[in-house]
Amino acid sequence: MAKSKSDISLNDLKAMLPHEGSPAEQEAALRALTALSQEDWNLLAAVQESPYRLTTLEQFREFPANTEYFILESRVNKLDTLGWRYLFEHTDIVFPDELLKAIDPVPFGKYAMQEEQGCFTSRGYLTLSGDEWQHDRPQAKQADRKPSIKERLEQSRQECRNKNKAQASYKGKSEPEL
Repeated sequence: MAKSKSDISLNDLKAMLPHEGSPAEQEAALRALTALSQEDWNLLAAVQESPYRLTTLEQFREFPANTEYFILESRVNKLDTLGWRYLFEHTDIVFPDELLKAIDPVPFGKYAMQEEQGCFTSRGYLTLSGDEWQHDRPQAKQADRKPSIKERLEQSRQECRNKNKAQASYKGKSEPEL
């Protein structure tokens, strides 16, 4: 029986993974990917056929949380199809059949591909969504981050307010009598 385009086996997945890293890291990446839906398996396969391919074990491990970083249009597989999609998304005009027959969608497809920085794969047209890639450890970056000027200014204001309150409460008390 021939393998369908959408079937990805565990062996196929192992072949996709980079071979650097410890066996534990490889196992963690495999574990993260085994819960992918069929749609997300197709997306991963398309990503691996594209210039956006994942190259590190960390990226494979984080992929399930970042499937919306990519857009895969499985029905768009040729420049003319992409051109029609681009035309209909960017115009509010209902074209009569005579005009539709006169339009060459390929230049529109080429333009869309360049503008969206997309590419064709065996599974469809792949582009980036514009979402940010979510990393596993965002807290580590927060701890290393220096406070912004605005945050430091606010902190200084708060310290000044606290000093002023302390001085005001001290001035309001009378000195002890002797």
